Amino acid sequence: MRILIALLVIVLCTPAYAQKQVDTLKRIAETGEIRIGYTENEPPFSFHDSEGKVVGYSIDLCRRIAAAARDAAGIKDIKIVFVPLVTMEDRISAVEDGDVDIECGSTTMTLSRRERVDFTLMTFITGSAVLSLKTSPLNIVDDFDGAKIAVMQGSTTEEVMRRVMSLNDFDIKLRLVKSHGEAMKLLNDKKVDGFASDRAMLLGQVFRNADAQTQYVMTRAALSYEPYAFILSRGDSKFRLVADRALAAVFRGADIRRLYHDWFGRYGEPMSPIVAAMYEFQAVGE
Repeated sequence: MRILIALLVIVLCTPAYAQKQVDTLKRIAETGEIRIGYTENEPPFSFHDSEGKVVGYSIDLCRRIAAAARDAAGIKDIKIVFVPLVTMEDRISAVEDGDVDIECGSTTMTLSRRERVDFTLMTFITGSAVLSLKTSPLNIVDDFDGAKIAVMQGSTTEEVMRRVMSLNDFDIKLRLVKSHGEAMKLLNDKKVDGFASDRAMLLGQVFRNADAQTQYVMTRAALSYEPYAFILSRGDSKFRLVADRALAAVFRGADIRRLYHDWFGRYGEPMSPIVAAMYEFQAVGE
């Protein structure tokens, strides 16, 4: 009787995620499709082009992962189903709940997020910055005191801005938003003084505007470093290995520099030494 009670206690106290066995490759083999989560307005990582197609740096990398998953699942063709996501919670929950197989955008890998989901090899490294209008620029951190700054709710940049406020005893009024488009509209309408996000993301937003170089200014120094990776279901080691192999193969060859040039070179952003080093270190051998 005591043994039975002990077993019941163990079962009832075991976290739900420990009971959930995810086999993405099996699902792909059965359905012939892979579901990719993405954000619609985060150039150059994931966005819609002029024809409404889902494109971007992260999307190109995930197409490589889809091809690798097709081969690993032993099927001839694979259908890519793109699922639009908005907030950071949307992205994590969609993977947790099995609504998507992989999230391919611009998500920073953190230890707290790894309590809920897994991540692939790193796909990019950038840093937090603040974008402002040249008519009232926020050039350095000291300019933030007293400013109204928009930031994505639940993002790592929100944490960075709160840390800046605390360490410097600044009176920054944060305006929490759900999308980059919302933040850019607030900035352009002069309802906020700045928009805080990752530098690479801000560049993509800025250069969609024809008057970008004359209209905006960005803080000179990075406020943090943000390692990006794709989100996967926690504990699905087979699919994660397929994804990591696909990424490592890209990083080992010349393709990664072509991809970088296609998506960042167009914005006049040269490859930084830290990004080049990241590609080298993530080019894991077989």
